[in-house]
Amino acid sequence: MWLTELAEYADRIVHLGPDDGRNHGQLCWDVLAPTGLLAPHCGHCKHGHGGPRNPQEMETALRLRIPPNELTPWIAATLTRELVHPSPDGPMRLVADAIANGLIALLGPEADWRANGYAAYREGASGTSAGWGPVTEATFDAAVVGKGNGHAVVVVATGED
Repeated sequence: MWLTELAEYADRIVHLGPDDGRNHGQLCWDVLAPTGLLAPHCGHCKHGHGGPRNPQEMETALRLRIPPNELTPWIAATLTRELVHPSPDGPMRLVADAIANGLIALLGPEADWRANGYAAYREGASGTSAGWGPVTEATFDAAVVGKGNGHAVVVVATGED
């Protein structure tokens, strides 16, 4: 319930469901496909798009493995941080930290967590967005995808300037 509420409050795409064997890229692709974020400007044009064109490219974009000691702040940042105009964390950060800890416990210590870069969790990149690979057509996006203990989580934040 808190996860759904926070997603609506922060305008995020959030999915929590069973781990049915899909890899991180396919899972993220399947969650984003119905949202229009994979190609919102057109349907079948010939100009290039910024995001991945298929689940294999999505898997490549989700190349960063999140270290266990960075999971809570990374997930919480993706749940709440503004990507376009960075500002200090707001009052929902404490809620996001609690939700992140719950997701980490649910997926367990052997879970495999991936991200597409440091757009939300800038601390991990020493204040830069180095290593970012887009997962949507948005100008900015941040994704965290985790799988473990029979569960799967996808959190995607987007921003336009």
